[in-house]
Amino acid sequence: MGITMKDIAKIAGVSVNTVSRALNDRPEINEETKRQIKEIAKKLNYIPNTIAASLASRKSKTIGLIIPDLCDPFFAKQARGVEDTARQNGYSVIIINTDEIPDHEQEALNTLYGIRVAGVILTSVFPAVERIKDLQRKQIPLVLLNRFLRQIDTDYVINDNKQGAYAATKHLLNLGHQRIGIILGPQHITSVQDRFTGYRQALAEAGVELRKEYVVYGENLKPETGEEIAQQLLRLNPRPTAIFAYCDSLAIGACAGVRKMGLAIPRDVALVGYDDIPYAALLEVPLTTVAQPAYEMGKTACEILIERIQSEREKGGSAAQTKHIVFKPELVVRKSCGIDKS
Repeated sequence: MGITMKDIAKIAGVSVNTVSRALNDRPEINEETKRQIKEIAKKLNYIPNTIAASLASRKSKTIGLIIPDLCDPFFAKQARGVEDTARQNGYSVIIINTDEIPDHEQEALNTLYGIRVAGVILTSVFPAVERIKDLQRKQIPLVLLNRFLRQIDTDYVINDNKQGAYAATKHLLNLGHQRIGIILGPQHITSVQDRFTGYRQALAEAGVELRKEYVVYGENLKPETGEEIAQQLLRLNPRPTAIFAYCDSLAIGACAGVRKMGLAIPRDVALVGYDDIPYAALLEVPLTTVAQPAYEMGKTACEILIERIQSEREKGGSAAQTKHIVFKPELVVRKSCGIDKS
């Protein structure tokens, strides 16, 4: 149980009504009293409870979904899988974007806890182990989606990132490319780490030296980041003859970067992405990519979360073994790598 207005009232020596009015800046409370009450609330890390009925009954029918960017088609499709499944089970979904910013993720968790959501699906997951432990202490059911934390055992739904990246890199190697650049996302993300491992393994098995200058990490997964990094890679001497991007959004940005360098795909540079978003097949040069079932992953994560929520309500919590669901990725070959099997 978190800090309540009753706790603040006891410390401040005032009534709960006075605390409520002070925190809501009501004019009938003098400024000095407001200041003192707000200071106590801040020190206690008080999070307002905006749904009192949910607190009383512990039967909220709302799920929180925290994602990096709803504008990204991959995350949007996962969100639809979560939302459709939630609705079918009588739940609603609150979606919060983080833009891969740690403070935004913490604010999102605070907000969802404040409105007493029944559970949380978290797709960002910065390496702040204490955040997850805090949710566990508060007994908030949690499922990680796309990424996971190696230090904590929780329910999660991912795809085999290492295998997917290995297949993409091996495909480029089989086409004769040895200078393969890679555009990655933020280094702390476990899926970034695993995709880099798959890339590195494929190079090692082929006897191709890993060139550090060909490995570039971006601050986010936005197309403009892919565009900038692609240009950075193509200014190298010798430049890569192929680029593997961590996700399709970065790959789409890389397409623009290649054009700005006066080069063409696949004539001068082969390109492979990851995710197989709907736009991938509709580009001027259709994108070779590693497909993962976004909708099904969102659906599965929501099913696991609802199962946890219901188990907690019916049995007062459950020591059931955590679920680790790993979907198999599939290489989809199109024209951007120089051949087309579609």
